[in-house]
Amino acid sequence: MSSSIDSKALGWARVWPVARPTAEPMPRHGAWYPVLNRGETRVVLNVNGEMVALPLEQVEVRDKRPDRFTVVYRVDTQPNPVHGTRQDLGRVYAVCPGCAHRFRIFGEPEETVCTECRHKGVIAWWETG
Repeated sequence: MSSSIDSKALGWARVWPVARPTAEPMPRHGAWYPVLNRGETRVVLNVNGEMVALPLEQVEVRDKRPDRFTVVYRVDTQPNPVHGTRQDLGRVYAVCPGCAHRFRIFGEPEETVCTECRHKGVIAWWETG
């Protein structure tokens, strides 16, 4: 994401792991999005260049853009449409705080480097997405 978006953001938000929002485009679990507007019950995010309104209780909001990688655990009941392909992320994967790229992780490393934008940082195992 560009620094112009960073400077205009009122904060950063991601969907809570248990939330199942219905929006188009759909915010991805683990990815942080700039907050464009925030009301008493709703928040408007910039999701891939489009404005998406979500109920405030479905998102975690922070003042600053996080710099740690989010860990996402895909539950057994979630369908995996790319199972067995190169796009298969498995049940546990990381999401880059810089570019929101998803990639598979093995074991429990303390830090990683994004395979897309090369952001290097800590993996926040204690705060899953």
